[in-house]
Amino acid sequence: MKKFVPLCVLFFVIFISCKKEDEVEPPRDISEQSLADDQSLRDFLSNHFYNYEDFSNPDSYSQITIDSISGENSGKIPLVDQVEKNVVRVKTSDGSFVDHTLYYLIAREGEGRNPSSVDSTFVSYEGMLLNGNTFDQSKEPIWFDLTQVVRGFREGVPALKGGTYEVSEDNTVTFKNYGQGVLFFPSGLGYFSNNSGPIPAYSPLIFKINLYIVKQTDHDGDGILSADEFDNDGDGIGDDTDGDGIMDYLDPDS
Repeated sequence: MKKFVPLCVLFFVIFISCKKEDEVEPPRDISEQSLADDQSLRDFLSNHFYNYEDFSNPDSYSQITIDSISGENSGKIPLVDQVEKNVVRVKTSDGSFVDHTLYYLIAREGEGRNPSSVDSTFVSYEGMLLNGNTFDQSKEPIWFDLTQVVRGFREGVPALKGGTYEVSEDNTVTFKNYGQGVLFFPSGLGYFSNNSGPIPAYSPLIFKINLYIVKQTDHDGDGILSADEFDNDGDGIGDDTDGDGIMDYLDPDS
């Protein structure tokens, strides 16, 4: 009996511990999280700057760098005084909407076409957390279909314009006059309550972007641009006007 009691206690502790580990924490209130994320973003923007002096010459091309305002950088202009913002409505499970503020910085606007939020874009980028950790990047340009990325990226890239390019005899491509900027957006426009690899749940995200080429898309080949079919009611979700379970921009019968 003396040996049995401690074993029972041990089993009970293990059982409770396993139960707690299996419990799924319900998602946070999206309105409260939006406010908390916005405060975190504004704190970051107030205490950091980018290398704006390197962009004073329109004929020189630099990569965007972000650093904290301290020490020898104490006199720099904070990002909060240089960004613009876009309020994005996010539809919740009960059908209501919660406003999320996306901040964007235009270091170089570009001279080509602005993409729509559903076009194909040829970009290089770096994704960062507010602590400065890089979670993803591509230094070489790659194609992104904006319908396949998180909403903050999709809604933010259209602030920039594509550029021009030249192909030399040895097939080397040189890009010029392309857009460069940074997006800062709350977790509700990213992964919200989900962990995604090195991105913890409820993480606001930062993306530094070079936008080289914009290609207008007609995903379903029906002769109507996807930009005119994707989201005409402004809820951020692809429309399905005929109710067949296929979004209009992918449905040639819509």
